[in-house]
Amino acid sequence: MAKRKSTYRPEEFDEFEDRPSRSQLKRDMIALQQLGADLAALGDKIVKEADLPPEVEKALLLIKTMTKHEAKRRHMQYVGKLMRTFDTTHVCELVEAAKLGHSIKTNEFKRVESLRDRLVGGDDDLLQTLFEHHPEEGRQLRQLTLGARRENANGKPPKNSRALFRLLRSLPDEN
Repeated sequence: MAKRKSTYRPEEFDEFEDRPSRSQLKRDMIALQQLGADLAALGDKIVKEADLPPEVEKALLLIKTMTKHEAKRRHMQYVGKLMRTFDTTHVCELVEAAKLGHSIKTNEFKRVESLRDRLVGGDDDLLQTLFEHHPEEGRQLRQLTLGARRENANGKPPKNSRALFRLLRSLPDEN
């Protein structure tokens, strides 16, 4: 009896190594869906100004009107499919800029809050430094700081503390 030749030829499968795996394709698709959701969350105005293809823009604007979970999930899959049809680097830049802007605002808020807390806590050196850097607001700065300290000591509502926060936020950052 003659020996049968093997039908398995490994060289046939070499050409498939260049393409991404199915799992990678799914991860990319989910990332595009999330990018679309992030862009839609930024608001209608930004979506309209993003210079997207009309069907993508329409699909992104439609997301907010959907209330049913399953309908929204299927629609997000459709958005992901539409997002594959064009270069999304511009969309990624928009979303990243929005996230970065949010973190900058958060850091600024925390910085001003820290300044206010130090002033209310009794840091007279900081008060003097701020007075020297901003002499036109110096008197109001001192009054609000002293008022906030009195409110804090007496357990009263923080009216002056809030006003001090607004004043510190309006000052240009020089320190």
